[in-house]
Amino acid sequence: MTNIVLEENGFDGVRAAIARSAMVVTDSNVAALYGTLCDGAFVIDAGEKSKSPETLFSVIDGMYERGLCRNDTVVALGGGVTGDITGLAASLYMRGIRWISVPTTLVAMVDSGLGGKTAVDRRGVKNLVGTFHAPTDMVVSLEFIKTLPDREYIGGCGELIKTCLLTRNSYRLLRERFDALCARDASCLTEPVRACIAIKNTVVTDDFRESSVRKILNVGHTVGHALESVNGYKAGHGEYVLMGMMTECAMFKDMIDDDFYSAIIGMCRRFASPPKTSVKPVCELASKDKKNVDGQITVMLPVAAGDVLEVRVDRAEFSARYERAVAELKNER
Repeated sequence: MTNIVLEENGFDGVRAAIARSAMVVTDSNVAALYGTLCDGAFVIDAGEKSKSPETLFSVIDGMYERGLCRNDTVVALGGGVTGDITGLAASLYMRGIRWISVPTTLVAMVDSGLGGKTAVDRRGVKNLVGTFHAPTDMVVSLEFIKTLPDREYIGGCGELIKTCLLTRNSYRLLRERFDALCARDASCLTEPVRACIAIKNTVVTDDFRESSVRKILNVGHTVGHALESVNGYKAGHGEYVLMGMMTECAMFKDMIDDDFYSAIIGMCRRFASPPKTSVKPVCELASKDKKNVDGQITVMLPVAAGDVLEVRVDRAEFSARYERAVAELKNER
């Protein structure tokens, strides 16, 4: 199980993690903003394009050139891309070394920074090549959120909303804090972030390799990942999760509690617009999703607070429901 530290202000925990590591991996954006934390770090280019085999092996080469051994620890200081690359490199270098997750984005704090799913993109498919390799520690400092661009903050809200749908208590907390969340009121963030971390940590502990209950964390991700790949990662991952959630819920609205459906669509629309991408490329990529079984496309559908249903449909039904949903969402504006 990953040891988790959450600090509302300052970087004491972050500095302590860095001090006990042999190497820090960060990205160019974080290095520019937090130079004192990144002194001597291995810096990769910021952005989804760095989630590539080439960047992965450059990090592994960096580990080798710095003389890291099997008992060393590496720190991932950055967002989801940095965490994925560093965690995957740590899982492969000398058959596995320890790593510490220090997420600097809201998306990584509430989702990708914890859980040990590490991967790179390949052949136009998101996260096609990867491993499960949990960080020994995750150090979350909410101080990093102060410098997040609006778009990064919006993406984080997407993953936060998704996670808060998974239990009744977190959903109630989300509804209570939602307006403050939209206004980017920092004082409202601590408890929702803490709740999301607790939910994900519980789910991951129960199902580390995503064979059962962990699938609930993929709400919005079947369509979201497909849109992300088709659109060339022009927006952040969390924005695509928002689009994926609203689209998947609209696709299967006949299975969802009416009030709950309206609430989800309303929250998603505060941060994102419905997709404009045509059905064919979305269906093609969704058909390659890792959750699929027996040739059917799998969607994890929130039908009520704390209740997620695993829905499987063939390509024809998926396509018909997607086209209808996009048209309805457009007309509901």
